Amino acid sequence: MKQKAPQISPNKLYASLLKKKNEIEQQQKIVKSPIIQGSPFINTQKNSTGQVKIDSKKQRPSSGKDLKDISTVLLKKTHVRQNSKIIETKENSQNLTQSALQLLQKIKADRPDNKIGQIQTSKEILQYHQQLIQKQYQKLLDLSKQTENHQLQQQQQQQQQQQQKQKLFKGPRSISNPDITTLQLCISKAHAKSIPGMLYTGQTKTNQDSYKLIQKFGTKENDWYLQVSDGHGTNGHQVAQFVQEILPAYIEQEVVQSPYYYDRDKTITNIFKQSFQQTNEDLLNSGIDVTYSGATTVVVIAFENILYCANIGDSRAIIGRYDTKLSVIELSKDHKPDCFLEQARIIQRGGRVQAYSDEEGNPIGPARVWKSDEDVPGLAMSRSFGDYVASLVGVISEPEIIKHQLLPTDKFLVVASDGIWEFLSNEWVIETVYEYYKKGDCIGACNKLVQAAKEAWQMEDEVIDDITVIVAFLK
Repeated sequence: MKQKAPQISPNKLYASLLKKKNEIEQQQKIVKSPIIQGSPFINTQKNSTGQVKIDSKKQRPSSGKDLKDISTVLLKKTHVRQNSKIIETKENSQNLTQSALQLLQKIKADRPDNKIGQIQTSKEILQYHQQLIQKQYQKLLDLSKQTENHQLQQQQQQQQQQQQKQKLFKGPRSISNPDITTLQLCISKAHAKSIPGMLYTGQTKTNQDSYKLIQKFGTKENDWYLQVSDGHGTNGHQVAQFVQEILPAYIEQEVVQSPYYYDRDKTITNIFKQSFQQTNEDLLNSGIDVTYSGATTVVVIAFENILYCANIGDSRAIIGRYDTKLSVIELSKDHKPDCFLEQARIIQRGGRVQAYSDEEGNPIGPARVWKSDEDVPGLAMSRSFGDYVASLVGVISEPEIIKHQLLPTDKFLVVASDGIWEFLSNEWVIETVYEYYKKGDCIGACNKLVQAAKEAWQMEDEVIDDITVIVAFLK
């Protein structure tokens, strides 16, 4: 007779299944017990220590079929696979929350803006502010040092520029060493001669030319001043004499007083312009009648190996250069009324430019300056001292200035009134003077030029103009 299988109570069966479940979880190394959310069979609660507790008394299965269903569910681990998610316990959630709060507090505490919040006493606050002030003060010190260094660099650059400018006036340098002066050219000797002209009646006229020749002009031994003035009109001789006395004094005074060594070109230019203007103003207030009288003037200043020429009118200065052959270097330009710029200025100021004309209207002689509505003054130059009427229609006393750097091939200098230049060409003059230059005869050169000019006037005209010339040899 077969024995009946012993009946197991539902409670024991449930306990046995639960034990089997725990063994399976330990084998799979599952540390935390996941709980099936919303299970109809298992109710979870926390005990006094915060651990999860399963209440097995609620909703227990009432039949064997129910127990079998429960066993199947537990064995298949549907509580960990459902929706592929692991459900965290309340305890784990609290731990994570506490860890996050601690991390946020640490980050906030490490921020620089919150450093001040860590200072708890007045002493610490004072120290903190002192450190801030010290940092700002150090920054100011560094900035001040940078500014001082920048200013020092600028001063050094300015000093270097000034030294370079000073070197410009020490004469030519050698290629190998530009600081060593290898050449000093200057005027070695000079001579001047002036003779009066002759009227158409054959009588000797009053000499309206004047000249000025000064060695050691200013303060240096090798500095020279050369000037030729040519008067015209009734009182032309008085005007020329006035200019001969006043103009050199103004120029020399300014040259001595002015610190021109750093910018000599600009300084000398200003000295010339101011001195010419002041001389003309003094002439107009001198009591000399300059209504139709005036004078042309050419000035050459030699500062060792540099020449500056200032000119108004038709007196002229040239250099004779010999470099395999003779050539002319012009230091001045004649100011004739029919020169484009000169004529434009005269017309703009209400004058006209026209030569004398014969009965048929053909031009005779050079172009002259006239008032637009009158046949006066008839001046044959566009720049001069005096000449009050002509000055109303564009004739000026402002000089044209030319600078020349002497070269070893420059041999001599000729400054003369138009009594020389009227019939003698520049080329003929330098060829003649060069023969006397080779002999070192400066006086002979002057005599030859004056004599040749006089003979040319006698051959070409019924009168002879005043003749004045300065010849200077260079070395």
